[in-house]
Amino acid sequence: MQSVAAYFDVADASALHWAHRVNTAAKLEAALGDPTLHVIEADIHFGPSDATPLVAEAGQHAEMDAATLIAAATTAGKALKLDFHNPAAIEPTLAILRQMAVETPVILHTEIFSLLAAANPAEGMEPEQFIRLCQMSCPDAVLSLGWSLKRESDVDGRVEEALIEQVSIMLTKGFGPVNYAIEIRAGYTPARGGMAEHGAALIFEPLPPLAPTIGHLATNVVPLAQRARRVA
Repeated sequence: MQSVAAYFDVADASALHWAHRVNTAAKLEAALGDPTLHVIEADIHFGPSDATPLVAEAGQHAEMDAATLIAAATTAGKALKLDFHNPAAIEPTLAILRQMAVETPVILHTEIFSLLAAANPAEGMEPEQFIRLCQMSCPDAVLSLGWSLKRESDVDGRVEEALIEQVSIMLTKGFGPVNYAIEIRAGYTPARGGMAEHGAALIFEPLPPLAPTIGHLATNVVPLAQRARRVA
């Protein structure tokens, strides 16, 4: 994996400047022209009648395809965060990234458990399959693995301990003995009726092989290896 912070020579990911939901030509033009911007985020969809993955918010008309976005952003030296909203969009977008031999950082994001709830059951994708596809097609990409908390009891956005255990085992097996800095990010997305949809994401940043030992963990750091050993 390629560290986004290291690529832009900043202290850590908190120093990165983002443009979110760059899903229109006007927003892309503005983002490309901003010299202080590091990362462009966009939503990727691929419907049954589409010839190629498209950039658009759900239910909105697409003004450009994923290839146009990727080419423009990488030519300008910007990193990309691609948010996949249906399983069908993943493989063709990964193929585009591979064919373009993108050298700027790429962050691949999806809500890993919602992939199973595809409109077409035949297109449903297991979380492990998403990880494998990304590792095979874009081994240098950073993975951002999210989920939505849609239950009524999750009004404060807390992540269930059992869910963290499940994810930790899956990821420890998938990534092997590699050191990563892991950020758990809370998210609040406007939903129907003006209510906020609570969510979370695990964002992986690679660390040097001989990274110094951390003596004190922050409250939001999840030691995956220890959790996996405890529940094994």
